[in-house]
Amino acid sequence: MERRLLLILGIGGYVLLLLITILHRQPPLFDEPLFVRNLYLFDKEGLSARFLLEMNDQAPGPLYQLIHYPLYAVTHWQTPGIRLVNMTLLAGITFLLIRIITLQYKVKSGTAIIYAANIMAVPMIWQISGMALTEIPPIFFSTLAIYWLLLSINRADQSVTRTVLYAVVAGVATGLAILGRSPFLILIPSSYILLWYYRRYKLSWISIGIYTIVALSICMPVFLIWKGLVPPKQALVAAGGINLWHGILAFAYGALLTIIIAPAWFVINRRITIGLVLFYVLLLVLNITVLHYSFAPLSKAVGKVFPAAVTNVYPYIISPALATVAIYYVACCAWQAWQRKSEPVFLFLLSCCMLMLATNLKVTHLFSSRYVGQAAAFLIILLVPYDKFTYSKCIRFALGMIIGLLSLETYFLFR
Repeated sequence: MERRLLLILGIGGYVLLLLITILHRQPPLFDEPLFVRNLYLFDKEGLSARFLLEMNDQAPGPLYQLIHYPLYAVTHWQTPGIRLVNMTLLAGITFLLIRIITLQYKVKSGTAIIYAANIMAVPMIWQISGMALTEIPPIFFSTLAIYWLLLSINRADQSVTRTVLYAVVAGVATGLAILGRSPFLILIPSSYILLWYYRRYKLSWISIGIYTIVALSICMPVFLIWKGLVPPKQALVAAGGINLWHGILAFAYGALLTIIIAPAWFVINRRITIGLVLFYVLLLVLNITVLHYSFAPLSKAVGKVFPAAVTNVYPYIISPALATVAIYYVACCAWQAWQRKSEPVFLFLLSCCMLMLATNLKVTHLFSSRYVGQAAAFLIILLVPYDKFTYSKCIRFALGMIIGLLSLETYFLFR
């Protein structure tokens, strides 16, 4: 019964998001007009050095234009057509998740579909799929890269030709993902975990070597023209070194996604609980007296329910709570890595998740939960062994979709 309910929630969530996207007839809003404007620049300049240097108000690379430009005859770069491109790619991501889960965990396709449906329980997916934003295309290509990379590596009965072919197409997909958003560079160093474990096989060296060369050959020319990882006119997004708070928020949000999908990932007992409470109290005291970090989600709602005395300290109470969750999450990830240290694909996927979340340390101008959503596909595959089909999972799944729906609608109703 639980399996059927989860399947209904997953399919129903996608259909609902598709209908909402079709019904949203508002012209481009939020960041959408900026990306569409660069489509017209692309139409004028093509994929040239001038285009790459003149891209304005767009930190992500040219993948967005490469996807949307050929579709002009279908979408006319107008809503809702331009938004439905991401919905189509979301369906593609789900299909690839099914294929990867079936390949990696040797489960039946019906079970793999339920695991893959977790993509609809990720709140950020609703925002980045229901709008013509830039995160979904690189997520699609990164998922495609993982599928082909796993087909390429450590298949002793496979011909050299197949190994090379899979490595090449995995490299192409990775290069395109990086051109979509530069944080997907993390796929390349993470792949060397696979090489380390399969280093005794000559084909593994060939596979990872070709994969790396092809991926870098696609994105490096763009970075050389930019003289960095973002267009020159957007260099401010990486200015200022490291923002520790953004990293903490990213790992705290990663913990939230893990709770929704598979809370069994967390190691908890009485001693750990007491330790977490004491650690939170210590951080709370430090924050109020020295650090003064503030973060106030739902501040307006809290202000209507609680008196001013509470609302004044509320932002300083939440910040150490999120920091505690983030540190606990990282500790649990380290524990799970140690427990499964003999499983290279698991460690590869965990590295992808952790490094993707860590890239938020370098995004100094702002923090957005959308950046955390970029790790969703990696996380869903990683958490399969910890995911239990229960009624409580159904409730968490529904809550994740409700949060996603509300966050998407805020862009359209409260702009």
